[in-house]
Amino acid sequence: MAMEIVVASGKGGTGKTFISSNLVFYLHKLGRRVVAVDADAEAPDLLLALGGPKENILVHKISSSRKAVIEHSRCIGCLKCVDVCRFYALEVENHKPRVIREYCEGCGACSIVCPVNAIEFYNMDTGVVRIDVSRVGVPVVTADLVVGGRNTGELVYKAKEEASRLAYENKADVIVVDAAAGIGCPVISSIAGSDVLLVVVEPVPPSLQGAERLLKLARQFNVKPFLIINKYDLDPQYSNEIVDRLGIEVLGKIPYDRAVAESYANMEPILYSKPDHPVSHALSSTFKNLLECVEG
Repeated sequence: MAMEIVVASGKGGTGKTFISSNLVFYLHKLGRRVVAVDADAEAPDLLLALGGPKENILVHKISSSRKAVIEHSRCIGCLKCVDVCRFYALEVENHKPRVIREYCEGCGACSIVCPVNAIEFYNMDTGVVRIDVSRVGVPVVTADLVVGGRNTGELVYKAKEEASRLAYENKADVIVVDAAAGIGCPVISSIAGSDVLLVVVEPVPPSLQGAERLLKLARQFNVKPFLIINKYDLDPQYSNEIVDRLGIEVLGKIPYDRAVAESYANMEPILYSKPDHPVSHALSSTFKNLLECVEG
């Protein structure tokens, strides 16, 4: 069974995808069979960071959001549904209720109070799960939410399910999950059932606060956490303070460099484009430490 490594932060902009994409490439170059998962369903970009798609294998629509639909031929315009909706998903238009799909949670309260059974529910597309082979040769499973969609947690769960199937078929050693920012439903789905959590931080107070909340999730799901400090040299003193506050094992510290942004712009992991760069050396050392910690 493939080991599942989740890369998360608790705060946006710390460099999760930067770490994830280079970890995927590092393992691939070692000869490991890797499956990558982009679990940031609202803004997936892991595939781009790995060079973009070389070949599409699968596109699977996920329909799990219940949305109310009003049959206006039966509606008598009593507006009881508008009054009962706690999510403000119904508005009045020409003396009749109209559903605002983006707000509807599918709770069913409106259909219960409707005296003429004019409200029904249909499953709507939540998003898609795509499988592509990236240009660096690694399959990437992407959870991609539709505009205004909900249920990101379930979409991420489906993506991880697809990744597990693919890993089994390909006899993969490792699944690397690039999680969303924060500690919401998609992050919970990312961490649940995983083996290792890489907590990526940068030396600013919001990053420390997000990491502390993320560690609470790790403890709840009994997942082993490790720390990676990105852009540590922007404030070395605060970086050391983060290490002391979090109290978990540090795998490595990555320096800030413009070359990272350039590699992003070129859709290439810096380990691929500039293997002899100081940032690449720091990443390789970090990932080597990771393998030593989890594999002995």
